[in-house]
Amino acid sequence: MSFLRYAMGLIILMAFVIFAAARHPSLGGDTTMDFAKHAVSQFSDEQRGRIFDGVMRIADAPVTEVAAPEVAGSLREDVPLQDLPNDIIREIPLVHGHKFVKFDDRILVVNSASRLVVAMIPRYKLLP
Repeated sequence: MSFLRYAMGLIILMAFVIFAAARHPSLGGDTTMDFAKHAVSQFSDEQRGRIFDGVMRIADAPVTEVAAPEVAGSLREDVPLQDLPNDIIREIPLVHGHKFVKFDDRILVVNSASRLVVAMIPRYKLLP
């Protein structure tokens, strides 16, 4: 009976360690949100250009006047998020579930659930 108790205790301890590592990125875990954040921020130059062009073609997309956070920073709750164009989502499925915020000099791709900035596409890098 003591072996069974020992085995159950070991299983519970291992489950706790795995759960803690998954919840804390510095312990080596990789949550779904962290994975999505890293995957989306690694667009190819072509994809970044496509997203930028698609967003800039939206005539009524407001230009946000607040200071832009950096990638992995949180966007303020009072900053409205805009839907990405459907053709961009079809062409680049990695952006599904994300929105954008348009600034004078950049586009931020934002996780719509957490409001974390997952990609920044500056205008100056895309001009010839």
